[in-house]
Order: sequence, then structure tokens, then C-alpha cells
Amino acid sequence: MKNAILLFLLPSVIYSQASIITTFEYGNKPLETNALEIELTYKDESPVPDFITDTFNLKASNSVNYLSIGLLQDNFKEKFLMGIKADLFLKDFFGFNLDLIGGLLIKPSDQFQFGPRLDVTLLGFSNKKIGNLNNNTGYIEVNNTKFYSNQVKLSFQNVWFGLKPSFFAAFAPNKAFSIFGHIGYSINASIVNIGFSGDDVNGDQTSAVENIDVDNLTFNVITPDNIENAKKESKIGFNGWYCSLGLGINFNQLNKNK
Repeated sequence: MKNAILLFLLPSVIYSQASIITTFEYGNKPLETNALEIELTYKDESPVPDFITDTFNLKASNSVNYLSIGLLQDNFKEKFLMGIKADLFLKDFFGFNLDLIGGLLIKPSDQFQFGPRLDVTLLGFSNKKIGNLNNNTGYIEVNNTKFYSNQVKLSFQNVWFGLKPSFFAAFAPNKAFSIFGHIGYSINASIVNIGFSGDDVNGDQTSAVENIDVDNLTFNVITPDNIENAKKESKIGFNGWYCSLGLGINFNQLNKNK
């Protein structure tokens, strides 16, 4: 969480070059989840295994609003757009993604530009706390990691990578400020894990993850009662149309105007 916040704030303080634009963005993107009450059962890997059961809920969703901050290298080789940005969202759980930006600039005038753009999601991550597991037999073992704390925290995690082709347009009334927007389609592949965190034998914090599709982890949907493939229905969808509006600030130019 702390590392994500640092990445989110970092671009706002790096603006020494005249061609670097710091961007602040607000948008809406797909986040599809089904309304489910799920009973999770896990058999740990210790010699005397615990059969651990807990329940958690997912809320129905089609999309999520997000905030973004980033850096753009404007007019790269006179006709290209390059940059990087971080998105944050919060909707029943925390989410973060880091994107690399590329685009082609078409400039009918000094104040207006547009063109195609492609954002590559280098890493996306979401985390939802779903409860605690009681340690009944000395320790809980997950992928060779042993937890000795009385309770092990459990979380529902998604990791994704993908592409976001879009069309953008920007208006710059002066060299210091620009207003921009874009619309596009998000294409992603995701991995779903269950995260475990607790104390090791020395009392230090440790963690491990287990893929949702392993045999010793089972999902049973309590509500609704007609779900056949609980693991498939619990996965989050990140594909679909998205859009955003933003403000770009060239701090170097802003300082010159003072």
C-alpha cells in the first residue's frame, strides 16, 4: 500500500525538464463482479493439516471510477507522445495499476492536438480483505511458508496485465496548462490468488499466495444457490470501454510565468 502511494505521488515532484507534463486524470473503467456470498475452504500443507473455512462477499459491479497521476514526454521527436501513469481506485477493495503510454501526435495548431494512443498495463493489482483463519494445529503452511500466529489474515487478490488502445484529444490554452480526454477499450488477462499474511516462528510478518485454481482450495457459493462454477463466477472482469478527462501541467513553464 505504501509503495503504491509513493508511485502515485512521485510524478508530481519530477518536472524539471521543459517537455515533461504532469497529468491528473479522472475516469471510469470496467470492473465487473458478481454479487456472491462465498464459503472458502482451504486444506493447508502441514503434516497435520488444518481444514479452514471462512465466508466473504463480493458486491455486484460493472465499472469503477479512478484517479490517475502521470508524466508525459510531449513532442517526443516532434510527433510522438510517451509517458507513464498510475491509476488508483477504491470500490469494496483497493486497486492499482501502472501503465506505459505511447501515442502519435497530430497537431492542427499549437493549441490543439489529437491522435491514437496505446497504454500498456505493466502491472495491475487489487486486494480485498476477506477475513481471518484460526490456527488450530501449531502452524498453517502455504507454499512452504509457515504461519505461527493465532490468526492468519486472508485476502482476495487479482493481478492483471493488458493493453488499452484509445483515441485522445487535448487543448492547450498556453504552454503551462492543457485539458485532455480520451476514450478506448481495455483488454486484460488476470490471475486470481488468495493471499495469506501472519507471523512466522520468530514473530515477524510474512505472507504467501495460493492460486485460486489449486485443488486444496474450494469455493462454495452460498448465495445465489444456482452457481455451478463458483471459482469462475468469482473472478473479476477488467475488459471493456473506458474514458477519462484530465489536466496537464508543465510546472517548468508555470514557474517561468511567475
